[in-house]
Amino acid sequence: MKAAVIEKKGTDPRFKIKELPRPIIKSGQVLVRNYASSVNPIDVMARNGRALLASAGFSNQVIGSDFCGKVLQSKSRLFKEGDEVFGLISAIKGGAYAEELTVNADQIALKPKNLDYVEAAVIPLVGLTAYQGLFKVGRIQEKENILITGCTGGVGSVAVQLARTLDCHISGLCSEKHRAYAHSVGCDVVIDYQNQQIPSGARFDLIFDAAGMYTYSDLKHHLNEQGLFVTTRGETNNIKGLVKTAVDVVFEPYMKFVFVKPNADDLNVLKEMIEQGKLKLHIEKTFLLNQLTEAQRMMKNGGFVGKIGVDIGE
Repeated sequence: MKAAVIEKKGTDPRFKIKELPRPIIKSGQVLVRNYASSVNPIDVMARNGRALLASAGFSNQVIGSDFCGKVLQSKSRLFKEGDEVFGLISAIKGGAYAEELTVNADQIALKPKNLDYVEAAVIPLVGLTAYQGLFKVGRIQEKENILITGCTGGVGSVAVQLARTLDCHISGLCSEKHRAYAHSVGCDVVIDYQNQQIPSGARFDLIFDAAGMYTYSDLKHHLNEQGLFVTTRGETNNIKGLVKTAVDVVFEPYMKFVFVKPNADDLNVLKEMIEQGKLKLHIEKTFLLNQLTEAQRMMKNGGFVGKIGVDIGE
């Protein structure tokens, strides 16, 4: 099978298409002919980490989290050969930037009928992060007043649409150039984070930091009593941010992290919403597998809405 393997080591790793052995399927798993994937921030982080591993002597470093394709072999009663499926592999394991992969059958779902392979492949990581962050961690309720940072990104735009199904009042943070898109996905109020401040009197039942740019300390004065701050990452890219986040975690009961997990039930909720027309995800650009270096560079540079797709080919 063909796979995109990290070749160039260093701060800007590059990929080369190589032939690798077919992965070995185990009991309870399916072997998937993978037709599409996507690029996520965690994949860029994993790329850099895997490059360090490669420099230490490890080879055939294949990353990638999202996938969509057809079942080639099944050692599970849940799926049969020919089923079209989509799902998420943990970034630590990786393997989605390849033509074939194995995955636990109880962690995937049938592909939404109204999406093609690339359209379905951009959903799992951001969809599960938004769903688990809002419903399982944030315990979102109907008609709440919520704030979503990064509301035009992959996680953020899905979160806005999920909150809209509960008739919540949604304020979103994004750049001015993406204001129209933020309104189109369901934001009631859009705040340009570069040039505007959140109104001093604004209070929210839930703040979902989809962008992973803030700490609890940054936004706690905008929470109602008992309000929750849920973040996808936290500001840990510098010492000051790391200390602030550590203090928040220890002393603040109203700060929560969302660590996305592959989950078939959650995927099926998203699948149903997609098939009902309640959830859509914009794809800014689709790259071929042999263009993965450019695709990850685009992700690193940012400045776009929605997701980046990867067409692996049938």
